[in-house]
Amino acid sequence: MDQLYMLRAFVAAARYQSFSKAAESLNVTTGSISKAIAKLEACIQTRVLLRTTRSVALTEAAQSYYLSCCRLLEELDEANRRVTQEREIDSGRLRLIVHPMLMSEVFARLVSGYHAIAPNVSLVVSVQEGAANLYDGRCDMAILPPHLVEQSAVIRRTLCKSPRILVAAPGYLEQYGTPQNASDLANHFLLLDPESRKNGLDFVDTLEDGRSVSVSPKSSMDGNEILLRAAALTGTGIAALPETMVREDIKGGYLTHILPRWTTSDGNVEICLFYSHRELLPARLRTFVDFCIEFFRSPARHGMIEAKSLLQRTNRIEDYTFATNCGAEAASELHRWHGDRQTSTM
Repeated sequence: MDQLYMLRAFVAAARYQSFSKAAESLNVTTGSISKAIAKLEACIQTRVLLRTTRSVALTEAAQSYYLSCCRLLEELDEANRRVTQEREIDSGRLRLIVHPMLMSEVFARLVSGYHAIAPNVSLVVSVQEGAANLYDGRCDMAILPPHLVEQSAVIRRTLCKSPRILVAAPGYLEQYGTPQNASDLANHFLLLDPESRKNGLDFVDTLEDGRSVSVSPKSSMDGNEILLRAAALTGTGIAALPETMVREDIKGGYLTHILPRWTTSDGNVEICLFYSHRELLPARLRTFVDFCIEFFRSPARHGMIEAKSLLQRTNRIEDYTFATNCGAEAASELHRWHGDRQTSTM
């Protein structure tokens, strides 16, 4: 018999001074209460209740034991309430591992959007390039390329697939010229992911119009996506980066997309959301999963939602640079929404 049930039966019988009332409180039979207490007394080799046909009372030896059992069960019930509440309410801490290629304005908007719908959640983000283990207790979720999460039991949701594109700062292109084809890259300073160099060779395999082109750059620098993006922005050279990472830089004119028919030979960069359980997810994790999937599915829509949220607080459409974040269609809708809202408040 479960020891926890034996303790609950004992505490209920002592509290109500009745086996029948104890059985009613626990929704069991009187015989079940009697068996549980007999089993408990056999386990601890001590008589805990004095039973007569008219009353039930604690023995002198069980007085302190009863108080200890009450405290134990109260703490357990409170712990159960807390964990249930944590699962049902968007609060607590969410530990997230993110790949460096996501470190851009897009990720900033994702964090801002999640905080807007789950303001009581403490989001702790760790940026790492290496493999992640979702079962070592150090993280709750990860947004990474699929090859960096090896566990077969984890849940995987694809968020986006992005090609690597070539970008450079306008100042760099003014000084060194804009390459017209892939072979011209040999005369430029290339900023490359280390994986671009197969087996330590000096050349890089690329595709141009579907045709394989090997480029041996005059000068190059290897590094992670954060370093390469920063170097490109400062005019160091031409970087090969995921399009989603530099989309806002291109829109803002800080980087220029060159050789649009060019791509790497390894295809699209896939970014996935990983978590270890499908059932009984705490609310903060369920909310984050749903928000991420919708955010990457409709980024323009989320930009507009953020704009509306800000306008509701400030009522000043010029306070939000919607054109950069929303896109033309969403920006137009935002203008219409703001005009309708202004009219309705008159």
